[in-house]
Amino acid sequence: MPFQEFVSFFGPDELDAMTAAYNAAWSQLWVAGIVVAPHQVTIVKKKLAQVILASACTGARDRERLKDIALRALGATARPR
Repeated sequence: MPFQEFVSFFGPDELDAMTAAYNAAWSQLWVAGIVVAPHQVTIVKKKLAQVILASACTGARDRERLKDIALRALGATARPR
C-alpha cells in the first residue's frame, strides 16, 4: 500500500479510497497502453501516489475523483502506444 506511512493522518476509509484510486489509475494507464519504460515505472507510480496524496490533503476523498485527478496530472506526459 503506497500510503501506509500516512495512517496517522487519514482514516481507514480514506486510505482505502486512496489505495483504490491508485490501483485503478495504474491499471487504467496499463490497459490504455501508455508506454512506460521499465526504468520509469517507479517514477510514474510515485507521481500517482503524490498526486493522490496531495488531492486527499485538500479534501478529495472519493475514489473516482482521486483517480481522475491523478490520471489528468499524468496526461501531459503520457504517450499512447
